[in-house]
Amino acid sequence: MDHLHQAPKHRPDRRGVIVGGATIFGGMWLLGRSALARSTRAAVEQAKDAPPKALLLLELSGGNDGLSCIVPWADDLYHGARGRVGHKAETVKKIDDYRGFHFALANMQSQWNEGKLAIVEGCGYDNPNHSHFTSQDIWHTARHTGRASGDGWIGRLMAEMHPQDKEVPHMVHVGQSLPYSLKSGSHAVVCLDQPPPYRWAAGGEDIAREGGMRRPEPGHPLEQIRSVVRNAQASSSAIRRAAAEYKPRVEYPKHDLGQDMQTAAALLQSRLGVTVMSVTHNGYDTHANQVYRHDKLMQELDGALGAFLADVRGTPSGDNIAILVFSEFGRRVPDNASMGTDHGTAGPMFLLGSPVKGGLHGKHPSLADLVDGDLKHTTDFRRVYASVLDGWLGVPNERVLGARHEPIAGVWA
Repeated sequence: MDHLHQAPKHRPDRRGVIVGGATIFGGMWLLGRSALARSTRAAVEQAKDAPPKALLLLELSGGNDGLSCIVPWADDLYHGARGRVGHKAETVKKIDDYRGFHFALANMQSQWNEGKLAIVEGCGYDNPNHSHFTSQDIWHTARHTGRASGDGWIGRLMAEMHPQDKEVPHMVHVGQSLPYSLKSGSHAVVCLDQPPPYRWAAGGEDIAREGGMRRPEPGHPLEQIRSVVRNAQASSSAIRRAAAEYKPRVEYPKHDLGQDMQTAAALLQSRLGVTVMSVTHNGYDTHANQVYRHDKLMQELDGALGAFLADVRGTPSGDNIAILVFSEFGRRVPDNASMGTDHGTAGPMFLLGSPVKGGLHGKHPSLADLVDGDLKHTTDFRRVYASVLDGWLGVPNERVLGARHEPIAGVWA
């Protein structure tokens, strides 16, 4: 397999950034006033009848340790390999007589008990790659060739779902850098850190002016960027207004993920036409001091998910939101001398929300059958994508994924 290795991604200033069709600004598009007005009117009219189905992608970036998330507490091989970072049987929240939730995942356990959490075990792909960037590219494009294959899988999804509606911000990411999954050569995507910094985009003319060509020819890329900047205020105001006017029914955690999930709830219920919302939870590369670091991450994840689900449940839009949680790979089975775990392969994926039918799916990878300390994946991750495409969004998965993948049966209510 020919992988495309990527250089480390630049992390932009937290003030926010603006972009147009040029990669120098990272891939976010901003709408002109008339386009936004058209999209808002259309979304409102559609929402009067039935709120559209929506998807929230939550990426656990850095490689979530699946064995510390869904713990095989009854497996002696687990305890033998995890003398430094393993979780004792009495600390986990039992799912069955083999596995259990990390002790901090109380809200996820509640979703499980209510039949609204589907766990898909052993997710990965053939010939796994231990590079964060290469593996992320594979997950974000759903293709082994990664970015060399073109747009991200969500970008391709938008081309199928909204072929004539290219200016509406159907894709929104809350975070510092745009995931490649939302990359599209044809459809608008908004990337924002938080709504207040996003407002800063209205002053982005200064950035464009520093590009060196004060009087570019018509049609020049810089002129296109300047045109986007001049029209940015309309979309900036609409997004900021939607977030500012939103009144959550619960209190969200004050950490970054909690606030990002509140923003996601606001925009998914804003009637601005958002179909796919994306949020990233960083920090999962736990090579050292994993016990403290991963425990904290699990607490943040559970608190943010619990608040979001409690907030949107029972609302017309909220009951039409499915959440997909994933990570680019798991961790190796044996822990290391730094009280952590190194890059691995397979791990669990999660589907949550009112549309979901809870249950265990796939097969837990055997801890007795490893490849150089790595788990063998038992479920191709694209089968979970296929389940979302076919079973939830109503798009034949081969039209997005490039080949037919068998959906996971029984994950939708």
